Amino acid sequence: MQDIQTLLEQSIEDFSISRSERKELKVALAQISGQTAEQAKARQLAFRMATKVISEIGELAAMEWLEGVIKLIYANENKISSSAYFSPGEDCLHRIRRFISEAQHSLDVCVFTITDNRIVEKIIEAHQRGIKIRIISDDDKSEDLGSDMEHLKKSGISCVYDATPAHMHHKFAIADGHTLLNGSFNWTRSATTANSENILVTNNPKLVTKYVAAFDKLWESLNI
Repeated sequence: MQDIQTLLEQSIEDFSISRSERKELKVALAQISGQTAEQAKARQLAFRMATKVISEIGELAAMEWLEGVIKLIYANENKISSSAYFSPGEDCLHRIRRFISEAQHSLDVCVFTITDNRIVEKIIEAHQRGIKIRIISDDDKSEDLGSDMEHLKKSGISCVYDATPAHMHHKFAIADGHTLLNGSFNWTRSATTANSENILVTNNPKLVTKYVAAFDKLWESLNI
């Protein structure tokens, strides 16, 4: 990891990844290909470095550099794949449960509300097998009848609530720092049985990077 850190520091000095730096990074990152925990550490290191220099080079340049690094980290993984699911019906529910079950290292969840026990069951199972889980939800909705947020919190899962007058209306999740689930689908039973909703699951680094940054920024702001 030290070699990777040195190479990242060299590339961010001029705020871009040169051809020679890209080649060296590819070789170094190939050593951790398929090692989810090590890849997550490299991603988190790159994110911290990008955050640190945002004031100097601007958010766009920093995010472009970060996007390039994320692509290199997962260069030897499967090609970009995306799939869409719709409700009413149980396609979205089943995909969310599978998404949670497939997490190997970490699971970041940012959703308006969680009231479907079938989803909660999978989150707790993931927690019990050692997955690092962070959940952000809306403060008002957490007090609704049927909300499972306090149950999740009492189960030992890290949960925080939005504290602004407006609603925290996101509905997305990130598994292992490289797979995104996003869409209009609320994590409720009515979203499965009655509502017209959708989710998209993708490993597109360009999209995942933006959601990782958005989640981490919101998480940090709520943990001051």
